Amino acid sequence: MFLIFDTETTGLPKNYNAPLDDFDNWPRLVQIAWQIHNQTGDLIEANNFIIKPEGFEIPFGAVQVHGITTKKALKDGRDIDDVLKEFAKAIEKSKIIAGHNVEFDISIVGSELLRRNIGSKLFKIKHVCTKEESTEYLALPGGKGGKFKWPNLTELHQKLFNEDFKEAHNAMADVIATARCFLELIRIEIINENQLGIDKSILNEFRKINKEPFKPVDLEIEINKPDTDQNNLVNEDISQTAHVQVNEFTHLHVHTQYSILDGAADIKGLVKKAKNDGMAALAITDHGNMFGAKLFHKVASKEGIKPIIGCEVYVARRTRFDKKDKIDANGDHLVLLAKNKAGYYNLIKMVSYGWLEGFYYNPRVDKELLRKYNEGLIALTACLGGEVPGKLKNEGVEEGEKAILELKQIFGEDLYLELQRHKSGNPEIDKEVYESQVFVNKNLIELGKKHNIKIVATNDVHFIEPEDAAAQDRLICISTAKDVDDPNRLRYTQQEWMKTQEEMRQLFADFPEAIKNTQEIVNKVEKYKLDRSAIMPNFQIPDNFKDADEYLRHITYEGAKYRWPEISNEIKERIDFELETIKKMGFPGYFLIVWDFLKAAREMEVSVGPGRGSAAGSVVAYCLRITEIDPLKYNLLFERFLNPDRVSMPDIDIDFDEDGRAKVMEYVVNKYGANRVAHIITFGSMAAKSAIRDVARVQGLPLPESDRLAKLVPEKPGISLKHIKKYQS
Repeated sequence: MFLIFDTETTGLPKNYNAPLDDFDNWPRLVQIAWQIHNQTGDLIEANNFIIKPEGFEIPFGAVQVHGITTKKALKDGRDIDDVLKEFAKAIEKSKIIAGHNVEFDISIVGSELLRRNIGSKLFKIKHVCTKEESTEYLALPGGKGGKFKWPNLTELHQKLFNEDFKEAHNAMADVIATARCFLELIRIEIINENQLGIDKSILNEFRKINKEPFKPVDLEIEINKPDTDQNNLVNEDISQTAHVQVNEFTHLHVHTQYSILDGAADIKGLVKKAKNDGMAALAITDHGNMFGAKLFHKVASKEGIKPIIGCEVYVARRTRFDKKDKIDANGDHLVLLAKNKAGYYNLIKMVSYGWLEGFYYNPRVDKELLRKYNEGLIALTACLGGEVPGKLKNEGVEEGEKAILELKQIFGEDLYLELQRHKSGNPEIDKEVYESQVFVNKNLIELGKKHNIKIVATNDVHFIEPEDAAAQDRLICISTAKDVDDPNRLRYTQQEWMKTQEEMRQLFADFPEAIKNTQEIVNKVEKYKLDRSAIMPNFQIPDNFKDADEYLRHITYEGAKYRWPEISNEIKERIDFELETIKKMGFPGYFLIVWDFLKAAREMEVSVGPGRGSAAGSVVAYCLRITEIDPLKYNLLFERFLNPDRVSMPDIDIDFDEDGRAKVMEYVVNKYGANRVAHIITFGSMAAKSAIRDVARVQGLPLPESDRLAKLVPEKPGISLKHIKKYQS
């Protein structure tokens, strides 16, 4: 006997590898359906049960999948003990259990059996998974490590029968489809006696009887439709609002091009639109980084826009040091805004720790860091990827409320509940995103009133104008290595443009306080400068010298003896002038550090270059063997390197041989500490030709056509797409 079954649940486990008696980890059973077929494929038994919830609610996110609400389950559901005992009887009749992703379904039922202390042979019977057994047969690209991806049930059904099946994500419908696929895979010998563990003669008889493809079993399927209250929840209509309050609005959730291969908004373009729209302030909240903070601050300040420095951080679901299971990947989103310089420094610390200690797929902070460095920070609960919206949708209102209260304990009155509305007009996308936003917004508003926490409207900006949506969509395809026509790829709603104040007021006309509260946040933010004097590592000087100035003078004159057979007055005057300038500008330690690691490099027999850039104009650098070119001989100017009238950090370009570079890095790290040594990041933008080829690839254009288009770009250094038309004219 073959037992084929499927389940619907309250969600997904946090950890797929957790033991089944970790009841907080495993979701609850909402629906179970099964069929029993004999060894020739005939249907012997079919059952379908909705489970009556005991001590839990069915979250909105699960309802979106299978349509079974808590209200419906309480009304139509059966007692779980009765259902599990019926299923245990079905197991007793069977020799093989099958399903699509059957290990998940077995884990769900197994956990429920343990909860109820009901015995079963569930784990003692042979299991066969149609998902795994058909992977090579379908050969769908896109799996991990270049392998084929696991097919979903719809893809398998389409491949086998050249037709879809109705009501996917209904356990009864899924079982009908799975049983048909399972039997067909046996018939066409994709599943054989080895996978099933039965005698080959049985399968020969099976195939002799079933010479034609299997037909669907004629069973009535009850369609799970959400109850009336659930339908009303997602049918909000704010277009008929009689009066729109004119409150100033500021965008507080904005992604620039520094949200790498995700944001398509140029900083200058954002600031320009903000100014033209009369906005007094603007925030920047890139994913997990502050790469654009200084440029944004400079551009916004110059245009008279108050810059609000922020970051949409990833918060680890356990700790930033846990980097093992799926639960640790990515992290929950949380928008943090610096309201003063202390907050800016705390944000820098957290983001840095996220990269240095918490990186796992993305840079992650954790609750420990939030508690330690929350001073001067404002928190917004973020998009649907945030912890609060995620728990409201996928774990229920009670869990969402707990998450809100935890954040309130950390941020106090600087916590705001973030509302978003991205109605796209695309039914598929709106079901996934907009309906979830409506549900989350409703509960955020209610919980905000209950706990005296204010709401705030945002638009999760990723591009500037509506017409930029297509370009940003291609950027996402490039980032995720998916084609535009891939039905399973990541898609945005295309509503994430930088809406004007009026557009945002219309969008939240029914909640004007959500617009007004953006100005409350703006008023909390102080103006402050980002520039500060350089912080140099402490160079340990020998005890017989009183300070770094004296020691630098000593080693410079020792080096001068090496460089010149006789130190003339001209050389002495130049050395003294440079040393005095270095002293006044506070850079003796800088020169000593560079001298020290170059000296160490030569002692380790690392090849060192002659030095490049304006540093070649320094006699002191020449005496210290930082550079190898005599600036006096070639009349090179020191002022090109250091100038008291233009205070900036010295910039010395040094080359090491490829193998020796790591040795020098190790020396510096060991001497000054890993937290005081950093690589300098550089950002590159897509060149015109490579951008054309990347877009052509995700558009599915043939390679010859892609090359033809790329070759239309003129061969001119630094040319960009926006300049091509001007160049050609």
